[in-house]
Amino acid sequence: MKLSDLHQFERFRDDQSVKVLRHKDMRQDLWELRNMGRFSHYQNGQSWDVFGNARYIISFIAERNSYAKFVGVWAVISKHKKKTEGFLYKTKELPGFKDLEGRLIVRWGEGTRSWAQWLHRQGNKDIVELLPQNYVMDFPGYYNIVLSYDQLATMVNNPDSNREWQRMLSSVSGVYVLLDQHSGKQYVGSAYGAGGIWARWKSYVKSQSGGNALLKELLENSATRYKQFQFSIVRVLERSATKDEVIDQEVFTKKKLGSRAFGLNSN
Repeated sequence: MKLSDLHQFERFRDDQSVKVLRHKDMRQDLWELRNMGRFSHYQNGQSWDVFGNARYIISFIAERNSYAKFVGVWAVISKHKKKTEGFLYKTKELPGFKDLEGRLIVRWGEGTRSWAQWLHRQGNKDIVELLPQNYVMDFPGYYNIVLSYDQLATMVNNPDSNREWQRMLSSVSGVYVLLDQHSGKQYVGSAYGAGGIWARWKSYVKSQSGGNALLKELLENSATRYKQFQFSIVRVLERSATKDEVIDQEVFTKKKLGSRAFGLNSN
């Protein structure tokens, strides 16, 4: 099944003014830009005339290997050449595609370096998968987890769409770090017992502070600060590990990171 076979894209099937883009940038998280409402601004500034004479842009963000995940569709309103170098475009996002955002996966093919292609030529990509509603991302491995609060909340509130995360995080105990991205301060915590890390992280979605004293104080002074929280795992232990074994690792991590003296741990 091709991209233009989906009813949302049928209008573009015979249109030769549609370009398909596969964005990839190692310097920043493009999905975070999207969530912050800054993706259009990012896309509209290019070092060369990427859009050309295109009237419409269908945008994807690079996934593993040669795949790409759908972002949205934009109408190109105007463009002008910058005084220094590059081009600046004015665009308007089209309605009617929100249901596919972050869910539609296509195979870009071997020519991933050719990240801007005409739909009527190589750009009519094969559809690989349509992910469940509110699916966040593939599970990357315990030590590659970096989750924003919004991502974690989406997972917790939609466990069926993120079953692998629930299964993997429920199966282990461990030590984690909550980073306040606003201040750079860290909170080190641990999870053990029934539900493992998944159960512990669910508590932050329920109460934002997770019951921690300094986090409560932080949120009393800035009620929406939890939106800046980021979650990662620094030590994984088997579920068979005792409470004392897990807490010993938590205490050691606090000492390593200095989270009592300079962070958000009060004990």
